[in-house]
Amino acid sequence: MKYFSRWALSLMVLAGAAPLLMGTNNEVMAGVAGGATTSVTSIATGSTMTGVASKATGSAATGVVSKMTTSTVTGVTSRLTGSATSSVISKPTVTPATLSPNDEDLARAIKFDRRVLIIVKEETRERIQRLVGYDENNYQIMTAGIAVPVPEDMSDHILSSLRLKLLPLYYQAFVVEINSGLKIDKIGVLKGTDQYDVLRIMHTDGDEYDITNQDVIDRLKEWEEIASFDIIGADSDWVEIEFKRLPRDLKAFVEEVYEFCPDAIDQGPGSVEGLIKEIKRTNRLFLWWD
Repeated sequence: MKYFSRWALSLMVLAGAAPLLMGTNNEVMAGVAGGATTSVTSIATGSTMTGVASKATGSAATGVVSKMTTSTVTGVTSRLTGSATSSVISKPTVTPATLSPNDEDLARAIKFDRRVLIIVKEETRERIQRLVGYDENNYQIMTAGIAVPVPEDMSDHILSSLRLKLLPLYYQAFVVEINSGLKIDKIGVLKGTDQYDVLRIMHTDGDEYDITNQDVIDRLKEWEEIASFDIIGADSDWVEIEFKRLPRDLKAFVEEVYEFCPDAIDQGPGSVEGLIKEIKRTNRLFLWWD
């Protein structure tokens, strides 16, 4: 038997092979391609490989990644299993928003659900203020609402998120200030789901055209019978709506808009056809009386 083993070994060496001695499932001692192994783990068992020097791959002696398996030897995520052996990178955690004593006092004063203020803080990470509206004489008044500054380029995103989260709690969010020069807008929040309360609180009107706050409310309610929209912004002299369903006769609608609010065209797209294209592109209509 000793003679046979030596003879067989000679043939294997001549053929360029290396002896393969099988140990336990977790320790394979291999001489393939002349490599040296220490505590090598079988790929089939998913164990860790350490200190492999393979002539076939030219890998380093420690921490070698096998080109054939693309699995990681030490402390790296295996592509085969998708799991990490060590140094796992965890997702960053978001610190929950908390209310300051002033926030708590404001919520109590205007009878707001404190959860609403928490949602607003989580979305904006900005200081919450009391919402300022207007009376029939265009004097500023403190309202039962809140407001928060937001970056102009994030205004639409934050507004959509707040509306989605606050409507189930019976609160509504809307843009209350557009400050293009300052790059900062302001979003207001009111209790209730009657969107015309936004126009009442901000006392939106076209005073220079003898259009009252009630005229604006009545006209929008008429338009709502032929279209479906949300009031997404308002101040004392402007209102913006976002259509959920456009009027069937858009040209006749825009002509009526021009009659009611000339600035929507004269200081905007410049023509009825231009406003039609803008509405189709944005699904929005901006009315202001300058």
